[in-house]
Amino acid sequence: MSYIQNNLQAGEEIKYKANIHWYIFVYPIILLFLGVFFSCAQTGIIYYIGLLLLLLGLFHLTKRILLKVGAEYVVTNKKVILKSGILSRDALELILSKCEGLRINQSIMGRILGFGSIIVTTGGVTNKFNFIANPIKFRNEINAQIQ
Repeated sequence: MSYIQNNLQAGEEIKYKANIHWYIFVYPIILLFLGVFFSCAQTGIIYYIGLLLLLLGLFHLTKRILLKVGAEYVVTNKKVILKSGILSRDALELILSKCEGLRINQSIMGRILGFGSIIVTTGGVTNKFNFIANPIKFRNEINAQIQ
């Protein structure tokens, strides 16, 4: 059972669940392609650069898969729950009535492809969650639950 399901209160129901955008896999895939391309040279320093790129690509791909699997971003009728991590956990549970600020950051690529970062502030504490698919909808759902 997920972290979210284990921590719902009586009468609390999930209204919206955000996902991590597929764009997180672009950088590792580019590294893997470059690594394969350069390691096909089979001679000289270019071959070793290719091997290094392959290792970096595999490392980043593993890291991003763990991010995707371990992230849960949910709006319920009572609170916002933002949880990331599998082995270590970073969880923020924010009661909707205490919500001070919710900021959305989107790059040009994020606007085109539909992803961004959500920055939640409460009591002077700031938490940032990256690569959220459709962050505008996430914000709108929070605002709908507050009203």
